[in-house]
Amino acid sequence: MTAEQIEGRALRNSAFGYTFMAVLGAAFFFLTSSEAILLDGVYSFISLLMTFIARRVSVLVQRPYSERFHFGFAHFEPMLNVVRILLILAIAAFACVSALAALAAGGRPLNGNFAVIYGVLAAFGCLSMAWLQKRAARRTHSPLLQVDARNWLIDGFLSSGVAVTFVGAFLLRNTAYSHWVPYIDPALVLVMLSFMLPVPLKTLGENLSQVLWAAPDEKIQQQIRQRVETVLLPDDERRIAILMLPVGRVLYVQVHILLPELTELGTAGHSDAVKNKLTQALADIHPGITVDVIYTADEQILQV
Repeated sequence: MTAEQIEGRALRNSAFGYTFMAVLGAAFFFLTSSEAILLDGVYSFISLLMTFIARRVSVLVQRPYSERFHFGFAHFEPMLNVVRILLILAIAAFACVSALAALAAGGRPLNGNFAVIYGVLAAFGCLSMAWLQKRAARRTHSPLLQVDARNWLIDGFLSSGVAVTFVGAFLLRNTAYSHWVPYIDPALVLVMLSFMLPVPLKTLGENLSQVLWAAPDEKIQQQIRQRVETVLLPDDERRIAILMLPVGRVLYVQVHILLPELTELGTAGHSDAVKNKLTQALADIHPGITVDVIYTADEQILQV
């Protein structure tokens, strides 16, 4: 099975999983009136919508280019991830305001029996999907599946927190601390948000840098420079400049080779041979690397 087929199947499975979790969250919200469960369900619903879009994007990024997008569709992946995380942040802001208002108003009533059942079912389902998606992401090197695996893992931890907290609420019902039970649900929402947001914020930073065409991590830059210099510089005293741009699952590398103004270029076959040699030397650094070799007499490129 090809990487594209594995990715497509994983995204379909994820869509079914998010559908089930969204329906489960909505049903148990009506049974429990728990906004923590509602937050979990809405998170799954947003992920479901994004998964449908991700399936389309996963097909597009396999195409090299189109009449409208001459450099292909790789940039659609970080754009989709940015939109997904912004939606999650908007939901988180609404949930935070609602939880603070509930705490100020004396809490919310809660049906703890059903809440515990939901937490156990949701935690098992989400953590199982996180494991499956992470395995598929390792096999395909798909940024879409990497983000999806993180989302399932976050959802699984949230659901586990719901289960543990509502077990505690159930045990407190007939004790001297029963007056704290109405505060548990809004307090749980705030705790869930504090655990839910760090990973999406980190992912937002990673993908936003790609949308803004920022250079890759300095460690990757150093690896690429060393490989390119090993391939090119022992031949002669040519000077080179290397430009890098990560976009989704593709890493673009432009190698500018500075030549004297009166130098005659060799054959096209020689240029292709240099490009192929560099591509082979860099292949293990990034699975989706694309190398372009440009000969130039403009020394300004060395200022990059």
